[in-house]
Amino acid sequence: MVDVVAVRTSFVVFDPRVFKIVNSLRKRYSVLVLGWNRKGDKSETKADYITDLDLFNFKTRFGVPTRSSYFYMIFYFVIFWIWVLIKLIKHRPKVVHAFDLDALIPCLIYKTLFRKKLVFDATVRYAMAYIPTKFKTLYSAVNSLEEWLASRADVLINGWDKELSTFRRRPKKCVTIINCTDDYSLHQAKSEKDKNADKILKLVYTGGIRTGRSLDNVATAVKGLDDFEFILAGLTVDKQLLEDILRLPNVKYKGFLESRDALVLEASADAMIGMYDMNVPWNSITAPSKHFEAMMCGIPIITNASSELVKDVDCGILVDYDDVEQIRAAVTSLRNVELRTRLGRNGRAAFLEKYNWTKMEERLFEVYENLMQK
Repeated sequence: MVDVVAVRTSFVVFDPRVFKIVNSLRKRYSVLVLGWNRKGDKSETKADYITDLDLFNFKTRFGVPTRSSYFYMIFYFVIFWIWVLIKLIKHRPKVVHAFDLDALIPCLIYKTLFRKKLVFDATVRYAMAYIPTKFKTLYSAVNSLEEWLASRADVLINGWDKELSTFRRRPKKCVTIINCTDDYSLHQAKSEKDKNADKILKLVYTGGIRTGRSLDNVATAVKGLDDFEFILAGLTVDKQLLEDILRLPNVKYKGFLESRDALVLEASADAMIGMYDMNVPWNSITAPSKHFEAMMCGIPIITNASSELVKDVDCGILVDYDDVEQIRAAVTSLRNVELRTRLGRNGRAAFLEKYNWTKMEERLFEVYENLMQK
């Protein structure tokens, strides 16, 4: 028997939010993590994970989103849900922490059958993030299902207050735990940046290499700027996109990096890139983790997302997603050392005051203290 079982479907080992939540919980409770190794990736089966890890090693691909592919996907999810339910019955945790809708159903069944506690960590609204709005009926049905299921959890966790406002139905206890980062000691990376202060300026993007992140627009914007490098790191989803932008001499790719290594790369940069396609409804209501990572590193971010946050903190430069000339102007403005320093200092101050994981961990512990006492 364990105190807490955390359940996430894909990329459970490499998901930064899962890592932070689990790493905090294991300070006080025994924790088991359940996940689905959907790509059969051997690196997912890490023996040195921070806590006990049990993976459903069933390889499958869901393909390009179509109506038929979603029905095909449900079949595989049912198999995974049965596996999760069996594991929960075996370990009998006091609390189940479900990350996102695709992990929620078996956890809710377990809660109902055994009268245990359920935390629903809605890191994304499933339909808003993954289902094209052209599939109106499916989009509406999944949104409604998520809200109905979420209302039956003991606690609903969101990553940003604006996200919570999208739930028309919700449980009594709702908590915002922002997806910000720990305050890592990155002095070596920062000293390397200082050595190169008068040389090449580094723009860094860390995350999935795929469409919907304006990577092609940023690459075009830095074309011909010999005093800038655009450095990318992350899992390659769109190989053709990566091949196309790497044709430019000042675009570099560092491969996939684990969370700490990605932060070291970011800390060595002069600015971060965080661009998101606003045709995806989810992107208009969330606060991307890259904003808080830039704050922690004390560097500005060039972005089109969370404009209220960026304006309030004064920690970055807002641009239009598709406007290459505007992106180029933002990039070249960073030649101004005073501007870079001011934006970075503002972000760092806001990070230390309220946008850090220590603050979020306190909220998490309060949630679990209340649940464990009941």
